[in-house]
Amino acid sequence: MVLYPTSEWLSAYETALEENEQLSEAGAGWGVEFDGTLLFEITDVPIEETTLGTLPEEALDGVSDGLREQLADIPVAEAAELIDEDVRKHLPERSSTLLDQVEDHIVDGTVYTYIDLYDGGCRETEILSSRDERTVSFVLSGGHEAWKRIVSGELDPVPAVMSGELEIEGDMQQVLKYSEATQLLGEIAAGLDTTHLF
Repeated sequence: MVLYPTSEWLSAYETALEENEQLSEAGAGWGVEFDGTLLFEITDVPIEETTLGTLPEEALDGVSDGLREQLADIPVAEAAELIDEDVRKHLPERSSTLLDQVEDHIVDGTVYTYIDLYDGGCRETEILSSRDERTVSFVLSGGHEAWKRIVSGELDPVPAVMSGELEIEGDMQQVLKYSEATQLLGEIAAGLDTTHLF
């Protein structure tokens, strides 16, 4: 089970994209004669109102009950700053890494995910620190709740764009030409064994 949105989840997603035979067929040609890089912009990630005590069990797996109780009321947005090195020594590596990722990867409540799709596969993924860190041809932007529904399999990307829950920037002709591949991006995400942090 992987925590979303984290580097761990993105790595699992990259592997699933690269190994998916349906995407290999539906996405054949994507990015071959044009730049097929994408940015998934996840806005309104609720780190201010979420406390460590309300995170799923997996996020603090291995943390002692006493320490968990002491940390419970700390907002996720302030956790990296408030939890010093003495306390971190008592945290499992996964929990400590998670604190670092929240600080480094959620910028003003937004996560920027770079995905390099090419000819039915995935060459690279990365969580960026800003929208302008890498040049991309397509930006798919929406609130955390919409993305959560996509990752949970409750919402497909194409209908999400049509309804306005997600906004897309880039060559819509290419997106429509590869609409099956676009839908598969959501289905593959929904196929991962995911636990949502928020």
